[in-house]
Amino acid sequence: MKRLILPFILFLFLVSEGVALDILPNILSSSETLIIPHWTFVFLAMIAIFYDTNDTFYAVFYGVLFGFLIDVVYVGVLGVYMFVYPFTVYIVQLLKRLLQTNLYMSIIITVIGVGLIEILLYIIYFFVGIVDASMPYFILHRLLPTILANVLFLIPLYFLFANTLMRWSREQLEK
Repeated sequence: MKRLILPFILFLFLVSEGVALDILPNILSSSETLIIPHWTFVFLAMIAIFYDTNDTFYAVFYGVLFGFLIDVVYVGVLGVYMFVYPFTVYIVQLLKRLLQTNLYMSIIITVIGVGLIEILLYIIYFFVGIVDASMPYFILHRLLPTILANVLFLIPLYFLFANTLMRWSREQLEK
């Protein structure tokens, strides 16, 4: 039963991302600022940091799976998120090995991860011709607000799930 909890939570975040912009105040959603909720990735990063060991890659596997679902449901261009999410989660796992796993390092790792996702998506969509915004415009109106919003999402998520994920990881190792 516990094996289904992580995918279920990820699925809830995937569905919630679609309605996240509707619950923002109109002043934020009607301006030129574009905030992209990467809640699924934030939880994938938490799985990579607190649940995965050096020998397990559950977060990367879930990154492929939920990246594909995001491509199908929200994007329409198959393979973009399916490549970007697991690649970035793998980078998060490498950073986890170098840094401590506390709130501050989790924020730094998540900032790097969300920033990397957004920059990779910008590059891919720029070369495909979907995005034509300049890099300074992208940084000011999409990258920085997106990073800030996802960090604000990470902070309560950290307090809700960090210890639980570590406990589930220890239970998984005992089996």
